[in-house]
Amino acid sequence: MKFSAPAKINLHLKVTATLPNGYHELDTSFAYVDIADELIISPADKLSVTCSKPHLNGERNLVYRVLDAFRKQHGLSSGLSIHINKHLPDQAGLGGGSSDAATALMVANSHWGVKCSKEKLIEFAAPFGADIPCFLFERASLARGIGEKLSDYPETLPRGSLLLAYPGVGLSTQEVFNCYDQQAGAAVALTHNDAVDTILARSEAAPGKPAIGDNDLEACASALSTEVDELLKQMRRVSDRVWMSGSGSTCVALFEGRQEAETAASMLLDRELATWTHVGRLLKKHPLESIQIGA
Repeated sequence: MKFSAPAKINLHLKVTATLPNGYHELDTSFAYVDIADELIISPADKLSVTCSKPHLNGERNLVYRVLDAFRKQHGLSSGLSIHINKHLPDQAGLGGGSSDAATALMVANSHWGVKCSKEKLIEFAAPFGADIPCFLFERASLARGIGEKLSDYPETLPRGSLLLAYPGVGLSTQEVFNCYDQQAGAAVALTHNDAVDTILARSEAAPGKPAIGDNDLEACASALSTEVDELLKQMRRVSDRVWMSGSGSTCVALFEGRQEAETAASMLLDRELATWTHVGRLLKKHPLESIQIGA
């Protein structure tokens, strides 16, 4: 059977604490986008993962690592044959690998008869990647902690057409956070996650309303990548609301109409400021949320 693994974008992202283990606590929000990788999953005696991008084949793939650990935790010897058709770029801030792993885990949880709750799956998967929980949550969300403390996104998602643009180069999440730590760590007193009122004041435009497009990591990403910096500048010439998703490098713009977004996408491609674009819309629900896996 075929299953979708959608892209996500961060609607906002604030760094609230640096932990002793090097992880960062965040105040962020997630929504899905109407473009996805496709997973073709079949019953099998062994666990195997292949991909349309051959360098992502095999046991190093996050999908394999997550499922192998999951079956070991539950004492299973069952397998699955998984092929991933990639439509999302790598190291792009869209959560592609994490989304693949989340979709595969949801399918395996049902197929192998484990039937863990959503909360248990999130607890299990969070150490493998901070973005995996937002896909397992299956709905647009607010997130704190390292991304595992999730609640429903309370507002209406932005309307209009969404433009995603990837500049052709990825960014290492670790490098972006290292840059942030060097620039802000000693100089800025980060708000601790326990001080909820203070966090809300830093990351939201008004009580209960996240400031869409506010990303603490954007300046560091621009400093590390001239491609990201130039892409943001050009997109801001054609849209009033532009920001970077996650730790980069995909940039996001909102437009009232689809034609405006498509014209902007063509311009970015023609000028070689982007190598990949997508014009679409935000989704509040994960594609798998409406189906019963294994039914």
